[in-house]
Amino acid sequence: MTVAVMVKVFDGIVLATDSATTLALDNGSAQVYNSADKLFNLHRDLPIAAMCWGRGQIGPASIATLAKTLRSELMGLEPEDTNPIDSTSYTVREVAERASAMLQERINLLEDGGQGGELGLLVAGYGSGSDKSEAWLLVLENKQDDPPAPVCVAEPDAFGWIAYAQPIATQRLFNGIDPIMHGQLLQVLPEEHHEVVKDVLDAHQMQPAVPAMPFPDAIGLAKFLVEVTKGFSHFLPGPDTVGGPIEVAGVNRHEGFKWIERKHYFPQSLNRRP
Repeated sequence: MTVAVMVKVFDGIVLATDSATTLALDNGSAQVYNSADKLFNLHRDLPIAAMCWGRGQIGPASIATLAKTLRSELMGLEPEDTNPIDSTSYTVREVAERASAMLQERINLLEDGGQGGELGLLVAGYGSGSDKSEAWLLVLENKQDDPPAPVCVAEPDAFGWIAYAQPIATQRLFNGIDPIMHGQLLQVLPEEHHEVVKDVLDAHQMQPAVPAMPFPDAIGLAKFLVEVTKGFSHFLPGPDTVGGPIEVAGVNRHEGFKWIERKHYFPQSLNRRP
């Protein structure tokens, strides 16, 4: 499990994730690793990013490796690729569709039918010529003939925050309740009370992300939401399913994709680019 957070304001989109990934073992136990990569720049010269959660690999390949292969394809760097993205006329939806097709193709090659759990992927950023960001969601799991169509979860004029994978801590913090608890509450209450419950909950929801929030504060909010979930997971019984270093990236119209916090498996001093 994991947590993956998006904060969207007028100045751009912030993505933040933890680094924990849980591997189910044959003996029924689980091993948690705290160094998984879940946040990616999908084109080095364009303001497009992605983050993932759920299953950490397709076959032997990690989602991080597949995301970097997709980046090479979108940039036209793969030897066999003849269809790089057109930097003058692309859309974020188009990039999400390319991601869906590539990942579904990999799942369809698996002998086990793709049985490895659900993979969530959020593709976010700016289309060419657009001054407003947007985000599209993909959910993949088993073999199927057609790749799933991306769903827009943040339209250009939308703002706010969304937490994926393990959203309960943040939902309870700002909404007062999470959807699972809400559903169970409605099951035990007479139907004539459902509208009153909805009105009360709606009146007490809090929205910390507003359109005019400065981008550095949106960055701080995204990191805080991951930290809250990380602490929430740590102090519950059982393994820390959210943990490891927090990674944060911002995408806006003028600066493009920028890493805010990032882990490295190598010493940066020994790997300077010329």
